[in-house]
Amino acid sequence: MRREGKRDPAITIVAAALLVACAALLVEEAYGEEELVTELANGFTATHSADAPGRFEPFLYAPNGVFALGFLRVGTSSLDLAVVHLPSSFPLWRSTPARLADWSSPATLSFDGRLVLATGPVEGNLLWSTLNVIGDTVALLNSSELVIRHYDLRSPSWRSFDNPSDTLVLDQNFTMSTPPLISQNGRFALRLGKTYMALHMEFYGGLTRPMYWQHTAMMAQPENATEPPVYGRLDGQGFYGLYLQGSNGDDTVDKLAFDTFVQNLTGAFRRMTLEDDGNLRAYYWTDASKAWTSDYQAISGQCQLPTSCGAYGLCVPGEAAPRCQCLVNDTTGGTTTPPCAAVETTDLCGAGQLFDVVRRSRVSLAYKERVPFETYRTAAECEASCAANCTCWGAVYNGASGYCYLIGFPVETVVYEADDQKVGYFKIRKAQPHRSAARPRAMSPGVTAATVILSLVLAVAGAYVGYWLWDRRRRRLAGGVGMEQELTSRPYRDLKSMDSSNNSFKA
Repeated sequence: MRREGKRDPAITIVAAALLVACAALLVEEAYGEEELVTELANGFTATHSADAPGRFEPFLYAPNGVFALGFLRVGTSSLDLAVVHLPSSFPLWRSTPARLADWSSPATLSFDGRLVLATGPVEGNLLWSTLNVIGDTVALLNSSELVIRHYDLRSPSWRSFDNPSDTLVLDQNFTMSTPPLISQNGRFALRLGKTYMALHMEFYGGLTRPMYWQHTAMMAQPENATEPPVYGRLDGQGFYGLYLQGSNGDDTVDKLAFDTFVQNLTGAFRRMTLEDDGNLRAYYWTDASKAWTSDYQAISGQCQLPTSCGAYGLCVPGEAAPRCQCLVNDTTGGTTTPPCAAVETTDLCGAGQLFDVVRRSRVSLAYKERVPFETYRTAAECEASCAANCTCWGAVYNGASGYCYLIGFPVETVVYEADDQKVGYFKIRKAQPHRSAARPRAMSPGVTAATVILSLVLAVAGAYVGYWLWDRRRRRLAGGVGMEQELTSRPYRDLKSMDSSNNSFKA
């Protein structure tokens, strides 16, 4: 018969301590999100350091732990403020200041009733702020919306959903008064009209905005002046809906259906983003996802995108994939590949703006329905109308219809079409000659005058010093007597006749 001994109390205590420690670790791992900062109070300050280890440095989290607000490094050197979808590291909202900070220098975000992003002291170093806002707290909601709240107001004082960057998310209203979606590279914009949504190219900081895609709400009535404008909203069922403002949300006037619209996909987080190639795309993310899944794009073909082949590029459709060439004259027979001519940044109406001409057949514009046109009998007349106008960068003529499409902005990608009646005329600015490094730079008139005067002064001073030295040497050598001749005695009357400056020799 085996006897059971008593358990050592010390072992029991150690085992219990280990169990408690393991349980604490499990709880901390499982519920660590409870320790995340989910609200910022008045007086909050966060500083980004140049030696921060990661691309994104969060300091405010949504209660669900899926989204965070923090400093985001953009590109190789710039710093921005962003709301990021943490599972994918995708920025859903950015502050996009007009002047991005260099993240090699410290930057500070502060909250004193408004959010302020600055480098160094705020005065003169302000990058971005929520203007005309007074609030008590800042919170990031489970929808990814960043809000500033005031204790006396039921609605937020400021909402990131009313100030989008390049992305719309679920249940975010997009209206005519909402700032447009701007692609991260700043070259494209999504805007809403009274009865339509449209994509635009952005030239000269938005001063020139040619349209290249448009979707009009089918049930809207543009001829009805009293009808309210439409607004858009991304729906979790897999479509982008257009509604009449002031309606209860059920008055849908159109739907842009996504690929997943008929699949009844629930529990997915969706976004719609205007991307750097100019296309508007929709994506969804599920808990099991490892990447965003695309289920909608506004423009299906690469050659239909406005800048797919770059400035003065020619997109040639193909069965496998389209090819990019450069716009060259038909007589050259060349098929050079991009990059072609330099991207333009100014117009052709400045003084001395010389340009070369490219004439090419079998070309068209993918978005010619959005470009103004005139009617001419011949291609020569179409070309002449553009050549005489400094605001015209090119013209595409259709010999079958007589339509002359005038391009009033720097020429981007055009499309190849196997039709000899479609011809194009394009202006390409001549490169300005560079100054030779060995050639001295011309001085301004003021610097030239000052240099001449200084040279004259130095020349006169040098001549005077040279004459004084010569005269002194001449006196020493005259007669070989040195100073003795100067001290030879003279009659008193001669001395008396000498008049000094202080009259000391006067009687």
